[in-house]
Amino acid sequence: MLKKIGTVELKPGMFVVDTGISWLENPYLYAHEGLVGSESDVRRIRDEGYLEVFIDTRRSLFGRDPDGVSDEEILSGALQQLEDPGVLEPQVPVAEEMRKATVLYDTTVRYARGIMDEMRDKGVVDMSEAEPLVDSMLGSITRNTNALVGLAKLRNVDEYTYTHCINVGLLSMVFGRHLGFGPVTLARLGLAGLFHDLGKARIPDDILKSPRRLSPDEFEVMKGHPGIGFEYMRERGGVPEEVLEGVYEHHEKHNGLGYPRGLRGEQISVAGRILAVVDVYDALTSRRVYKEPMLPHKALSLMYGMRGQDFSPGLVERFIRCLGIYPVGSVVELNTGQRCVVSEANLRNPLQPRVLIVHDSKGRPCSPRPLDLAGQTAVRIATCLDPVGVGIDPGRALGAM
Repeated sequence: MLKKIGTVELKPGMFVVDTGISWLENPYLYAHEGLVGSESDVRRIRDEGYLEVFIDTRRSLFGRDPDGVSDEEILSGALQQLEDPGVLEPQVPVAEEMRKATVLYDTTVRYARGIMDEMRDKGVVDMSEAEPLVDSMLGSITRNTNALVGLAKLRNVDEYTYTHCINVGLLSMVFGRHLGFGPVTLARLGLAGLFHDLGKARIPDDILKSPRRLSPDEFEVMKGHPGIGFEYMRERGGVPEEVLEGVYEHHEKHNGLGYPRGLRGEQISVAGRILAVVDVYDALTSRRVYKEPMLPHKALSLMYGMRGQDFSPGLVERFIRCLGIYPVGSVVELNTGQRCVVSEANLRNPLQPRVLIVHDSKGRPCSPRPLDLAGQTAVRIATCLDPVGVGIDPGRALGAM
């Protein structure tokens, strides 16, 4: 399994992994894949200024995970140690909510595009529509969480900047609801997510879209974007404290290696901690010009390896419990060969979600048919697939239920 450690803990015999995490915002993450051969290799990595590294415990020469146990099984075992969160039953079928959610999502994309363009071109933003849109998203989440969560997976790579802001907002509300927060706090988490990257609109494109590792001076400019958004919103006045905290602190890390202030542990606000988790998840699972998306279950497994380093202990586990090891909208293949879209997570047994069969065992499209894997003894998920690669539209499938 993947695990994130400080380079001060790196030893010969550990296997370093390139996870594909953006180096734009992680320039101190060493990612040259391979076995660390000697103490001189370790010293060289530290001398070059790298502070963190991902290792694969299965491919390292010591401290290895048990053979034959998948990452998903390890995650499932960890989640079983958490308290039962209870199940928030949907108020309406997902197909019914999907129609409303699609219109709402598209409307919010247009708004997000508008505010980022305004911030870039004029340095001012019309925030008047934000609260009604966030309230509408919260209403949709309350009626049936799976509709908007499923739509969050359907991204146009050219609109990443806008869809990322929306997804961080809606997933922060989904996560906050799972944690038991009330509607006022949830709406503030949604606003913080919607505006969390507002400051990036003022970062020069040659830095924001750089195809190479940033220089120390360039990274200092990049690190300024949370502060730019925070200062703009604070000066406007009337913005709730939780929103300001989420915008300012979404890149802070539990171990103190984040930015802009290098806060550590409990110094980071609740909003900052929640947005940090959601921000990384959506970035990992997004298709970008320079990278393919990471499959959701792999992203969650990677983030599990970051617990106690980037994220507060226990928070990632609860986020995985919230979304499920196979989040809604994931495309999976069963051991029968049938291909499915995950339609509902199973909080009590994360390896057995409800799915919608959309391809038969020979890979041919078929009429969607629901299947609850919790009621199956011989049928299980064999692997997770890239929806684009197999020609499956999760949103359309969920809307047809």
